[in-house]
Amino acid sequence: MSRKLKATQGSALLEMALALIVIALVYVAALPWMTRQQDAVAAKSLSNDHTQFAAAASAYFQSNRAAYLAAMKDGTGADKLCLVRVNPVSGTGVPTYNANLHRCAFDASFLKYQSALPITAGATNSYGEKWVAIFKAVYDRDIPPKPTGGVEMMVVSANLDGGPAAPAAASSYDRALTGAGFLEGNGGVVPDADRSTCVASRAAGKYEACGSGWRVNLADFLAADELTMFTNRLSN
Repeated sequence: MSRKLKATQGSALLEMALALIVIALVYVAALPWMTRQQDAVAAKSLSNDHTQFAAAASAYFQSNRAAYLAAMKDGTGADKLCLVRVNPVSGTGVPTYNANLHRCAFDASFLKYQSALPITAGATNSYGEKWVAIFKAVYDRDIPPKPTGGVEMMVVSANLDGGPAAPAAASSYDRALTGAGFLEGNGGVVPDADRSTCVASRAAGKYEACGSGWRVNLADFLAADELTMFTNRLSN
């Protein structure tokens, strides 16, 4: 992959959590010390869960790299490779291939069906959301653009069931920062507002995911309708 990052036609990746990359339950500093300690333990546990999923997703992609490159190029086989919310019996699911972004994504249900993730792995994380691995083929700047063979990967926490969005609380960003710390350079956050170092602003039309030494434009990974659904959850 060209970068090691941790970001349905219509409804699969619609409601992205305000803290996308790593979501952790760590309360604000005003709460009692013991409570913060308990939440730090929860954040560590969640980071381990994130690491397990990311490793399984990366390994499965690499084992089927040629097929995924073809799928991201023109949709070949995408109906079987790019799925979320997969039925454990039939293997059918919601497609995530996007032709404009040359994007393909899958979640834990897909990996479980492919026996690439233990069946005992949790279906959701501590936020009741699901881990999703998004893969995007890298294209050069020629006219027309041509694939370079490189692929970017981003793992996000997303609501795939169309349920109500989680409330946008200021503490969410702090919680995400704490959780991201356990993953060191591989973890990051999406802010709930324009925080200068990482931007999420409807006024500026700019939405980022940021970690230690890296930042990603969410528009590179999310389709227009998915990005709109995410931005509707911002407070600014």
